[in-house]
Amino acid sequence: MRFDWYQTTIEADPREAVMTLAKLGHELRPADSLAKRYRYSQGWAVHHHQRGIVAHVFAGGNGTNPHAFASSEATDDFVSLVRQEWPDRHLVTRMDAAEDFNEEGGYDRIRPVARKIAKRHRLNFPKYEDDLNPAAGRTQYLGSPASDYRARLYEKGWEQVAKLLALFPGGAGKPDASSVVSIRNELTGEDVRPQDWTRLELQVRPRQEEGRRLAATVTPEQAWGFTEWAHELAQEAMALNLERICIRTRKVSKDEESLRWMCQHYGAMLTRLQADLGDWACVGLEVGRMIQEQNKHKG
Repeated sequence: MRFDWYQTTIEADPREAVMTLAKLGHELRPADSLAKRYRYSQGWAVHHHQRGIVAHVFAGGNGTNPHAFASSEATDDFVSLVRQEWPDRHLVTRMDAAEDFNEEGGYDRIRPVARKIAKRHRLNFPKYEDDLNPAAGRTQYLGSPASDYRARLYEKGWEQVAKLLALFPGGAGKPDASSVVSIRNELTGEDVRPQDWTRLELQVRPRQEEGRRLAATVTPEQAWGFTEWAHELAQEAMALNLERICIRTRKVSKDEESLRWMCQHYGAMLTRLQADLGDWACVGLEVGRMIQEQNKHKG
């Protein structure tokens, strides 16, 4: 199992983030139009000479911290670099944990399991397929598009065939999808029949800061433990014995927001004060003393 999409906000200087992520490829290309779709003012695509675009990074206009993502085969190297450089300084806004199956009838084996779980948890269960064109591939969703968690089961082999055929010019000489006997899985190096390559994928989009920081530490397998129904799906469809991961969310008060703002802007000064006074308890006493003194002058 692996991440097939990883998107994160990085708590670092934008220039540092851009230069570090540029190591994944050979050159940076402007991507301002895409950046604006994410409400950032500047964007760059990290381009690799052999593999094409391997990451995107945005900065400016949407907070002080840069934002970056990678998908498909480029995700593995991206995740390794981000977690190495900023292990506790990146917040995941989306990650897709994917498991591939190479077996005849894999899609038809997993779909009834997914249907049972969707019914049990009252999840949306829309499907997309073309009855007149089996080579178009089938896709089954669990959950709402607006949900923090959504799974999809789809025929990955036929999706890859469509991408391959898109490289051929149109006309009478263009091969038909049904004529493709096998296709290469670039991650494993094996040749598989398109109808046998099935993927089950969970999209995780934590909304709260605690969940985003936790997501930055988990494995693809552990991502399935974030919600009860995905946990059950992983156990029944993939025989994964996972521990449930519970994210405790709470509403942040206005006073706590103000305190966080103070710590963000005056954290360096308070840290120097702690070094002078000996410990954080003394810092609290000193702050309290100064507030009392100022209140006396106000009176």
